[in-house]
Amino acid sequence: MTSGGASEQLGQAAEILVPLAEEATVRIHGAEAGNPLLGSGFFVAPNWVLTCAHVARAEGEVTLVGAPRKEVRVGYRDQLLAGVVEWAQPSGPASGIPGQNQGQDAGYGGAAAGFGPGGRGPSGWSAPDLALIRLVDPLDHPCVWLTERTAKGYTTNPVAYFGWLPLGGILMPYSGRCVISGQLGAGGGGLLRLSNDDEMPQGLSGGPVVDLVRGEVIGVLQARRAERDGGLAVSIQQLRLLPTAENPADDLYHRVMTAHDLYHADHHKFLLNRDFYGWTEAHSEIGAAAGRALTPGRRTTLLGLLAQLPPPSGARALGDLVTEVRGGAGQGFAVAPRAWRDGLGLLYDLRRGSELEAVLRYAVLAATAERPQSAQESDERELWEWAQSTAADQGLSMLFRNSLIGERMSRLRARGAEVPSQAGTEPALRARGEAQLEIIPRGWEPDRFDWRVTVSPESGEVDCVHEDFHGTAVADLPARLAAPLAEAFRRCDEPGYVAALQLAVPGSLMAFAADTWRLDPDGTTLGAVRPVVVRRTDPPSDTDPAVAEERLSRWQTLHRRLPRTEVLDCLDSQQQPLPEDAELRSRPREMLPVLCRSGATAPEALHRLLRCGYSVALWRRDEIESQRICSDLHRGVPQAVHAARTAAGLPAQLAGLRAAVAKGVPEMFWSGGLALLYDDPTRPLPGTDELLETP
Repeated sequence: MTSGGASEQLGQAAEILVPLAEEATVRIHGAEAGNPLLGSGFFVAPNWVLTCAHVARAEGEVTLVGAPRKEVRVGYRDQLLAGVVEWAQPSGPASGIPGQNQGQDAGYGGAAAGFGPGGRGPSGWSAPDLALIRLVDPLDHPCVWLTERTAKGYTTNPVAYFGWLPLGGILMPYSGRCVISGQLGAGGGGLLRLSNDDEMPQGLSGGPVVDLVRGEVIGVLQARRAERDGGLAVSIQQLRLLPTAENPADDLYHRVMTAHDLYHADHHKFLLNRDFYGWTEAHSEIGAAAGRALTPGRRTTLLGLLAQLPPPSGARALGDLVTEVRGGAGQGFAVAPRAWRDGLGLLYDLRRGSELEAVLRYAVLAATAERPQSAQESDERELWEWAQSTAADQGLSMLFRNSLIGERMSRLRARGAEVPSQAGTEPALRARGEAQLEIIPRGWEPDRFDWRVTVSPESGEVDCVHEDFHGTAVADLPARLAAPLAEAFRRCDEPGYVAALQLAVPGSLMAFAADTWRLDPDGTTLGAVRPVVVRRTDPPSDTDPAVAEERLSRWQTLHRRLPRTEVLDCLDSQQQPLPEDAELRSRPREMLPVLCRSGATAPEALHRLLRCGYSVALWRRDEIESQRICSDLHRGVPQAVHAARTAAGLPAQLAGLRAAVAKGVPEMFWSGGLALLYDDPTRPLPGTDELLETP
């Protein structure tokens, strides 16, 4: 890249990539008074920050999986955000490790580096020297593009590195340029040596290192080499050293990588045909895919589709699958691939055979792989349809395309799961005790409410636990209702069964968020410990026998079959009008309506659904911005319903989602404000005019 044309091309690439990387680079501060700057980091997935372990750790302390979480602050724009260190490795500096005892921290100052006066940095810090920080509260922010390549050796492409440093008491963003001059560690999986083309001031440790030719983050800036030229960066491949988890849902590597790939796939789809662009569009503009099998858009889409699958059953199984596609095992790789994206990266720059054919076959094998956790049939089918259409669009031979069809069918037959069986999904339903909270608005006092707490035992009789018709202020409701609700739950709960709370409100109060109340001394929200569902006290009249029969039939179908979700008011993150009543009534009886963008008009929309025979529906209670990408909800709701199996499991499933949000699990933030209409036509609510006895 020394010619004039190459230099100009590199300059243009930097103009495009630098703003994207800078926007995703953050500051890491201590949580103690004064919030001292510890170093830099960058967003790798929604609400996840990657940095160095020696930046995230406190003096004499390190956070490991299973240990008490350490709090830090993440500086993003003009905000200081609460974060916790979910993982940091290693536990501290180790002496005598070849190739890792000459470093001086690029972090801010001696205290921040944790090595006393003079700012001595990660002397003896063994691989990976990485840490993941989880934001406590959800935030919309950009994310970098992480390389999926599993390269034995990185090229000498020019790179840029980013971070923050203090200048005259003011924190300033910083970026520099250099090239990769070598590697430390076998197979290129450890440290990258950076040339001395530019300065590496203190404060940059933990920042991203971006390949300016490929347009992807390949490393994390770790240190400058004391009394030597240049510095060191930790290869992104070292993230694969994250501890594995028995339950795939708890595996931190897969959680973060899945969220990363879905973020970019969602944004690429949303930004398509709009006057904005992200990393995928930047890849097209800088020619990062020149001579490659997939265009940047196809690669982003494929990674997003692979991310929707459950993870491989293990590194060995994934390695065997890649070996089968490559026609031979790869040699000399320092860190084994763990995720579908890692396997894809092993198929680039093949020495023999067609890269495109290898990629498409890999997609088919991934979609039909044996795995401990079952996938949604729709996700597998979508990946297959992508491979099929790509093969046709790229003019691959009919012989190859037929071979994909044959291999898919044979693998599905061998797995015995081409179509998920509906057998066994009909639950053994029996009446259980239920608790109800009825909220009654006072028309002459709009900020005060009457209320009644009742229980319906298995016998179906209704007992009133307590009621108050003197008008209670909204702010006082949680305290006033804590004891009556506790008594109602005691009457209904059984060993292994936590009774749901049925919140009964008129249509005007559909946004009433009783699930967010904190009734316990420990401050846990009601909806995080117990299913809370919504019922209407003023539903449309069922005087027409046909309408009543339709409601009952739909209710029974949803409780005997796997519901099929359909988002009715949103398409490609754009609000859509609800279908007409006649069209709603014609939908299949296993259809479960979902409302994404009807927060402001939920009373009217839900009234229409009830009128058209739907007694179960999911909706987002809060309004969202018109430009917000909502693919996470469109993807998350079907997954949650699939896990619930039938409508009977939805209340408990929603409680699980709320508990995850309360714990700050980023992958579940999409479900914040999600509510469930669950208006059982077989068990009418106790009417306000019924005579109830208060014990």
